[in-house]
Amino acid sequence: MIKRIHNKRFKGITMKSGYVYHFKYSSWRNDPTPTIIFMYSLEGINPRTGHEWRFLQGINFTYIPRAIRKAFAQSWTDTFQRSNGNVKFTYETVKRRYPDLILGIRRYFIKPNYYISNLNEVPFENMEQAIVSTWSKDFSKKVRQALQNKFNKVTGVNRKI
Repeated sequence: MIKRIHNKRFKGITMKSGYVYHFKYSSWRNDPTPTIIFMYSLEGINPRTGHEWRFLQGINFTYIPRAIRKAFAQSWTDTFQRSNGNVKFTYETVKRRYPDLILGIRRYFIKPNYYISNLNEVPFENMEQAIVSTWSKDFSKKVRQALQNKFNKVTGVNRKI
């Protein structure tokens, strides 16, 4: 059975849903130093496949277009402050309230243990700045292009979304 854990103790830090974290990731495809908003950890055995799941799920801001990133940073810090940091950031929440962020959802393996290093929580007072500081990296075009290619392959049509 797979468990969704919103407060995950990892490498001496309790990661909390809705908080922002920065770390080095050795199994990276585009971003070796992601800044993410932590959603939850998924752990356990998948009952259908029998595979073990051990990863963090979060939104990597470098996969979100810059204009959306900045608007979200301002909105999220307000929401975070109103709730005193007591939030559960789930896929359902993202889909309903922040659909533009779905492209940024990424999974980061927590086993083997060396995949994630230099894990740091970004303090609330630096949260908006940390999100906006990802400005120099933008992988959103790569994500859109990959979706376009999949769409073209499935439909057999070569047109732009």
